[in-house]
Amino acid sequence: MNKKTKIAAAALISFLAAGLIAGCGGDKKAASSAASAAADGKKHVKVVLSSTERPLSWTDENGRTQGYEYDILEAVNKNLKGYHLDLQAVPPETQDVMMESGDAKVAAGGYYRTPRREKDYIVPKTPIGVSSVEVYMSKENAAKYHSLEDVIKGGGKLVPNTPNGGIYKVLTDWNKEHNNILKEVPIQDGLTPAERLSSLKSGQYDALVYPNNLGVEDIAKAMNLDLVALDKPIKVNETVLIVNKDEKELANEIEAALEKLSKDGTLKQISEKWYHRNLFDQLDEANAQK
Repeated sequence: MNKKTKIAAAALISFLAAGLIAGCGGDKKAASSAASAAADGKKHVKVVLSSTERPLSWTDENGRTQGYEYDILEAVNKNLKGYHLDLQAVPPETQDVMMESGDAKVAAGGYYRTPRREKDYIVPKTPIGVSSVEVYMSKENAAKYHSLEDVIKGGGKLVPNTPNGGIYKVLTDWNKEHNNILKEVPIQDGLTPAERLSSLKSGQYDALVYPNNLGVEDIAKAMNLDLVALDKPIKVNETVLIVNKDEKELANEIEAALEKLSKDGTLKQISEKWYHRNLFDQLDEANAQK
């Protein structure tokens, strides 16, 4: 299935889901939103975040959305003057469709700041988090290696990552910097974190390159997989919000809110709530090693 077909399919699913919701009380919700907009005098805009990526954001069995990025967006909401963010949790592929179509105006999803994203969207200057791209292995195998380069030179096989995703870009850049030690960056669409870890546990693959802010360690623990990260991460990235290109005033308000939340320690507090550490310290550590 090519990209256009996938996008069309995801759009259809999103449309059908919207129809079902409308049939189950959506009219009341729309009326409530309109009344709220009139009451507070703010412009309401749709914001999408992931419904499946714990602890970034996810929707539990009771339909309650929560998580790190959810709390960040709620904090931003409290500091906007002319706008109100209406948060909607959807699968990541639906987020892409809604942002590309303009249906949603803002998205959060563990996004890295990339040239492509800065071309397609407005990316606020202040990051909402930090993600360290780690090399994960079973504890037994990890004792033999120090870095990704060691793994590749030792004949280790990498769990495939999503084509054209953030990790694919990180691995592609890393490979260029290491004389294309990988003949090709392994890719496969549609793998869940649990499926990736299962392939490690079974021995099908030897190492997983993955962000450390998506709760992969907790998933491994639930699977009775003794997972560890190698000493040397591949890269430390800021994570950011993306805003529709036409929403410059909204983007400016979001940036002002994020600056305030960064300076007053709110971002740090939310990080410590969900990760039991200040994610932003990783940037300082990475810069100190340069």
